Amino acid sequence: MRRRARLAAGLTCLVVAVGGCGAQSKSSQPGNAPTVSLWTSATSADYRQVNDGARLALAEAGGKAGVFRVNYAARELSDAEPQTTADALAAARLTLQDTQSSAMLTGLGDAPAKAAITLLNEAGIGTVSLGDATLRTAACSSRSDFYPNGRATAVVVNPDAAVPASWASTFRKTYGIAPTVKAFRAYEGAWAILTALAQPGVATTDSPPRLNRDALATALVREQRGCA
Repeated sequence: MRRRARLAAGLTCLVVAVGGCGAQSKSSQPGNAPTVSLWTSATSADYRQVNDGARLALAEAGGKAGVFRVNYAARELSDAEPQTTADALAAARLTLQDTQSSAMLTGLGDAPAKAAITLLNEAGIGTVSLGDATLRTAACSSRSDFYPNGRATAVVVNPDAAVPASWASTFRKTYGIAPTVKAFRAYEGAWAILTALAQPGVATTDSPPRLNRDALATALVREQRGCA
């Protein structure tokens, strides 16, 4: 069953499967497996493309990664600075407040992305960014100033990615619109998170298993491409 609700202060909007609900949405997966959340944030201009790309990856994975069921949560941000950065920080704080958070996929420009990466790094939460080549280079170094805890926790999806024709066809059939490059990069970024969630050590040996966020961030960074 699909449930839609407008976001109110302090409330989470829940939707099942592939719905959306304006400024913020979160999908819930059924079952008894341990559950984690995959958060995304994007400005209004890119919100649908980023969300649809990420949700396509989650659908292909059957809503699962390793032992985890994966909820999808999204936050729509302003297109105009300085509000974009303020919204990026608010989205990062929501991710921190969600006890099931695994990682965040952000479709933002470099300045607001760095603000979110910095805040999430302090808590050891990994970030996958759709930033440019400059941010990608900086993300490779644990000495970058947006890593206050001294550990690299962010990766940047290949800025030079091109949309494969076969993937574009699948996207168009699924969502009824043509994908942008950002949609494909969001798809790749979501798969990076899902792949990392399935790596050894990311699920603890407790019964039931729990998410080891440090191990997840390490797995994300370990699999990053494009670093020297």
